[in-house]
Amino acid sequence: MSKFSYKKLFKKLIDKDMKNTELMKKAKVSKSTFYKIKNGDNVTTDVLLRICNVLECDISEIVECVNNSSEEI
Repeated sequence: MSKFSYKKLFKKLIDKDMKNTELMKKAKVSKSTFYKIKNGDNVTTDVLLRICNVLECDISEIVECVNNSSEEI
């Protein structure tokens, strides 16, 4: 089974020298939603698009679909 990974988002934040709190404020993302992102949980595309607008990037630059090898098929 596949799942979304937000590792690219956190790499981009490091590259842009932006703190999580700064992104949350600029993209109007709540703490609970950001917590979901940090834990790899699903968030709405609206949230992802707001983050993309702040970071001036495409959604493929912050999210990727990865195989979840810990689950049996």
